[in-house]
Amino acid sequence: MAGQPLYITRADERCLQFLEARPKQFPYADPIACAKKLAALKGEPEMEDPDGVDPDRLKELALSLGLDIVDHEIVTVLRRFGVTDEDGNLRILGPAVLETAAARERPQMSIQTPSR
Repeated sequence: MAGQPLYITRADERCLQFLEARPKQFPYADPIACAKKLAALKGEPEMEDPDGVDPDRLKELALSLGLDIVDHEIVTVLRRFGVTDEDGNLRILGPAVLETAAARERPQMSIQTPSR
């Protein structure tokens, strides 16, 4: 079993919380890493829709650009950036995903204090 990839096909809430609490160990459960991956979709009209994009459509868009994305990453993005539309359908807020990705790409300023 050592060195074998772990693919989650179904998970309950407790499992997802466990994975999300350890993003360095489980990058598919890291919403920031997933948002950064999806930053390539900037400019896609559906990613700008304030009502969100269907999760299956988001995966289609990502795959059409050659992004290697798995269902677990879509679930992670849906959990962090998901909303329910008026018909009760789950949607992903593309603008929030892109904003998160952009915010994480900006260089962090470091403030240096003079030594005494």
